[in-house]
Amino acid sequence: MNIIDTERAKYSEIWSDVPAYRDYSPGLENVTRFMNVLQPKIGATLVDIGCGTGQAGMKFKELGMIVRWVDITDAGLCIDISHWKFRRSALWEDWGGWNMYDYGFCCDVMEHIPTEYTMLVIDRILKACRTTWFQIALVPDQFGAEIGKTLHLTVRPFNWWRDHLASIGNVVDARDLCGTAIFVVNRE
Repeated sequence: MNIIDTERAKYSEIWSDVPAYRDYSPGLENVTRFMNVLQPKIGATLVDIGCGTGQAGMKFKELGMIVRWVDITDAGLCIDISHWKFRRSALWEDWGGWNMYDYGFCCDVMEHIPTEYTMLVIDRILKACRTTWFQIALVPDQFGAEIGKTLHLTVRPFNWWRDHLASIGNVVDARDLCGTAIFVVNRE
């Protein structure tokens, strides 16, 4: 099994077997903060990167944005997203391709990426999005033990993430929130 198949199987398992994982949506918790900080216009385009259940993207859609979703598996989706608006892909694969988005929304995702792929993923996200909201957990995951697997593969401090994001993009906002970090990054 290659790394994509291994990771896809792991997330299919956690979405299927751990209801508490499905019930927790850090993306949904960040929608209001994103809207207040970035103040996007109605009709702006957004890709919900690592969308999980898809709930955050649906909230953005309700707020008037044009939304697309991408995730390594569709096992977590709790909403019906037509196939042309959702792409099943590991983020280190070539998932972009639809167009250039006004915004990327990437909440509780980057820490799940294997460390050796983080720079590639950052580069691909920033090539696809003019401005990206990253919310990154800085601590080990709590849910992986439920299935005997590690979910947070890249647990690094705030400064590590800030420096890696800044090596490719322009970090216009950075907030260390004790255990999680928020970064707003534009492509340079």
